[in-house]
Amino acid sequence: MKFMTSKKQKIALVALTALMGSTTANAALPEEAAAAMTAIGALITDFIAAGWPIAVSLVVGTIGIKLFKKFSAKVS
Repeated sequence: MKFMTSKKQKIALVALTALMGSTTANAALPEEAAAAMTAIGALITDFIAAGWPIAVSLVVGTIGIKLFKKFSAKVS
């Protein structure tokens, strides 16, 4: 037995799925959840801001070590 052989059945299934998806997508977010998401977003922004100096220091240090090794190999 083949599933969804008729074109009308396929169209009806797509329409029903779209209708069900649109009704659940319009649900309102509770205030507590919105506040929690805002707090998490602020925390992530703080972590990213704190991480940039560390990342820059690691990159500059790695490049500095590679250049030091390169020039010290040429000298000796």
